[in-house]
Amino acid sequence: MLRAAATAPAAALLAVLVLVLLPLPASAATYSSLWGKDGNDWDPRGRLPDFSYAGYKYGTEALPEPPVTRSVLKFKRAGMTDTQAIKHALDWANKQRLTNKFIVLSIPPGTYTLTERLFIRRSRVVLRGAGAGKTTLYIPKSLYDVYGPNPRNRETGAYVTSDAFLKIEGTGVKGSMAATVVKFAAKGAVWVVVNKPSALKVGEYFDMWFTDIGGKFNNYMYDNLLEAPAKYRGDTRVKFTTKILAIRGNASAACCCLLLLLLARIKIERNLPYDINYKMNIVRFHERPRTVSESGIEGITFAFKWTWYPGHHLERGMNAVELSDVRDCWVRNIATINADNTVLMQGVTSSTIVGVTISASKTRANRIPNQYKERADRDGHWGIEFAHSFDVLVRRVVQISSLMHSVGTDSSGKWGVFADLKFRDGNLDLHRALSGPTLYTDIDVGLGTNALWSGGPRASGANAAAGTTWWNIRSKKAVTPNASNTAKPGDCSYGPVINIVNVNLIPAMARKICRTWLYERYVSSPANLYEAQYERRMRLAAAAASG
Repeated sequence: MLRAAATAPAAALLAVLVLVLLPLPASAATYSSLWGKDGNDWDPRGRLPDFSYAGYKYGTEALPEPPVTRSVLKFKRAGMTDTQAIKHALDWANKQRLTNKFIVLSIPPGTYTLTERLFIRRSRVVLRGAGAGKTTLYIPKSLYDVYGPNPRNRETGAYVTSDAFLKIEGTGVKGSMAATVVKFAAKGAVWVVVNKPSALKVGEYFDMWFTDIGGKFNNYMYDNLLEAPAKYRGDTRVKFTTKILAIRGNASAACCCLLLLLLARIKIERNLPYDINYKMNIVRFHERPRTVSESGIEGITFAFKWTWYPGHHLERGMNAVELSDVRDCWVRNIATINADNTVLMQGVTSSTIVGVTISASKTRANRIPNQYKERADRDGHWGIEFAHSFDVLVRRVVQISSLMHSVGTDSSGKWGVFADLKFRDGNLDLHRALSGPTLYTDIDVGLGTNALWSGGPRASGANAAAGTTWWNIRSKKAVTPNASNTAKPGDCSYGPVINIVNVNLIPAMARKICRTWLYERYVSSPANLYEAQYERRMRLAAAAASG
């Protein structure tokens, strides 16, 4: 139920009206009230999150390019199929003792038939083709055909958003608990007080897990303007990973000596994304889990045998790549043809997907009746999707085919970035269940028929958590404001606190959008907010390091 919405600040409303109603000359540089020039107006306590930590190793390192260790053809014996050879190579790599060196298995140019699922289950293993369009894995049967109904989907047996023919699979998402935050800390702060400072170490990363109390924290993620579904009460659905910069003893003179030894102020690298308040959440530092990291998939085309698309939520598992319970991994320079889903992510942290082309050999869309009366008028389901994942970066995606959801954030995904994308007619989805904040920036959605439409089950609440941002979204025609199957275009029930910057909304509809949305139509700089935030972060870090 929508609560009484707070009136937007007068200054913000005035800025919105000016930017919507008074177009400026093309030669005039215009800046957002959220960012300003070079980030001078950005407020870590405000409505625009910091998305600069998205991607492989939080942007501290470029994606590695290690040399080839061995060709998969070296593992092929007489009578072996292509699948058996690649599987044998990966089994060998997964069993090797872990060192600091990468194991890179190459697949030479050519077309290879894949009939089983393949797994990377060790850190620093890379499966590398010669390049999308040069190395092709031809997949003639779906997961349903090979393995039968999906045991995770008892209702239909479909492979809707899980499992794929090539998977990087980790072993866990939560490490050992190290310390608990014991005092209030405000959003934007970098100092917190914990009860076990000895369990933390300067220079290392820790996961801060936020647990809801009585639904209050979940509501807070909508700025207390909407009520989150009761089924999420008490859940731990937010992970915020940060480096420890300093540990200081509690400076309060009122503390006794024993308490001085037990409590300490901890300085973290990132500004807190939310208030920490004992009445609404419990926040604990955890060690990062020992799971698969620094593994990758690259340079491969996944070509599925053409079939009609069976229908939304009836996907038979023509799924290319899945990442599950991993961190600091990547998918680079791949393509899919006739896929139901191209890249799926579950429980993924600080990973990068870059250089993806999605197409169909001919349209799979149809109006063939199916037993559940689900729509089948598309070429596939998801292009790239992440759920229960954090700080994921997706860049340089080209989608030629028509999908139910081009790219988007599913259940609980936060601080992900989609940037530099180009679609024939794509959409940018927030899929409910406390998903967001997410950043979409520097994107050409093409025609823009359903650019800002989102899906997701009705029972999972609003589509977008506060802070979700669409920034510099280009379209051939003006687009309808954000909407879903339960929220009319521009309605607050979609998510009461979102940012829409330099997006060509239909003017008549733009004037009627939710009062607590921020809409700035004419903003020329920066074109790519992620890059601007990242550059600012690096600039400030360099200045701090130089003293």
